[in-house]
Amino acid sequence: MDGIASPQETASKPDKSGVQSVEVAGKILEVLIQADGPMKLAEIANGVAMPSAKVHRYLVSLIRTGLAMQSSDTSKYDLGPAAFQLGVKGFARFEPLKLAESVLRDLVDMVGETAALAVWTEKGPTMIRVIEAHHDLATTIAPTHHCPLTFSATGILFASYEEAARTNAAIDRELEQNRNSGRRNAPRDRGALAEIIAETRDRGFSAMNDGGGDGFGAVSAPVFDVTGRLQMALTVFGRSGRLDTGPESSLARLVLRSARSISETFGHRHAV
Repeated sequence: MDGIASPQETASKPDKSGVQSVEVAGKILEVLIQADGPMKLAEIANGVAMPSAKVHRYLVSLIRTGLAMQSSDTSKYDLGPAAFQLGVKGFARFEPLKLAESVLRDLVDMVGETAALAVWTEKGPTMIRVIEAHHDLATTIAPTHHCPLTFSATGILFASYEEAARTNAAIDRELEQNRNSGRRNAPRDRGALAEIIAETRDRGFSAMNDGGGDGFGAVSAPVFDVTGRLQMALTVFGRSGRLDTGPESSLARLVLRSARSISETFGHRHAV
């Protein structure tokens, strides 16, 4: 029924037969993954070359499982929270990331502050691994925490090195929020942000003190893959008064050195 085989049928067939309905659902998810944002039903149907009515039935089930979701405002479809968790968990089991974790732990031991790895997701820069320092004043950050693009060290790093097509819309929204809220230590227009990005690229890392008035400081450095594309950010966090985030600080040097070490596990080679 709807392509799902009974236990008896499954037992009598070789494993390569598979379940057609699951494969169709996988194709629909692939279309959503490749999209730049939420999609209309007709766009998804066109992407999988199937009638809209049939695609809609699959989407109903995908929404029930949390793998997809539908906006009540636009009626468009997008990846759901379960799909997001799959991506984060899958990436966390990626072998180079396991090697990166050992570098992260060593960095925490050296600087005595909390450190984290963040990747780009549909929700923006997102923490996938956090290792907290072992003292009472250690900064606590939840895994899957989403970082603002314009007033956090991690976000500024992605604004500086991630593809503009991915970041532009979110940056524009944040800049408007910065203007309307009077947020402290946050750029309010593209010109101010461009100066921060230029400084970040010149230094090779981003630094923030009391970004948005949160009382915390951070230094973040990029991790690149073999093609030179940004894979993740390595960031150290602490209370603003505890961290020296200057360009010549030992913290900045250690964070940058650790990020470059992780880049090497992805096959990247820095210019000498």
